[in-house]
Amino acid sequence: MRKLCHCGQEMSLDFRVLIFEGIIEIDRVPVFECEQCSHYEVLPAIKPDLLALLGELKASREQGLVLFNEVSELADVMYGIYRTWSETDSPSFESLLDQKCKERINLLLDVYGCAKGMEDQDWMEDISKRLAQISDFVNNSQFSRTN
Repeated sequence: MRKLCHCGQEMSLDFRVLIFEGIIEIDRVPVFECEQCSHYEVLPAIKPDLLALLGELKASREQGLVLFNEVSELADVMYGIYRTWSETDSPSFESLLDQKCKERINLLLDVYGCAKGMEDQDWMEDISKRLAQISDFVNNSQFSRTN
């Protein structure tokens, strides 16, 4: 995944630790990073999940480390691909992300069926939230519509 930086260079996908209010570290946050000018920005697709997490953390007054890929389903899929994918691999990162997101949606739907069968409302709500995170991305991504 690439994007053009304000300096004109291509930015690439990376994962960063963000420090929130000097007391909470949020690790594995997907960002676009420019090697030329060191500018980085959070991926627009995960910004709503990150902002929601920041609101929760501020309200709870917790301290410590949060792994963002445990909070955001999309970040988890991206991180899993990022750890093992290389640019020499075919297919492209984008098409692999599209494929893995669809696989995750199918898995979550299966798990939702299990939770529903067990009448576990809390589990069903958690799975629904995760499905919404990843489904929004798949439905709104450009590469998903072209493949």
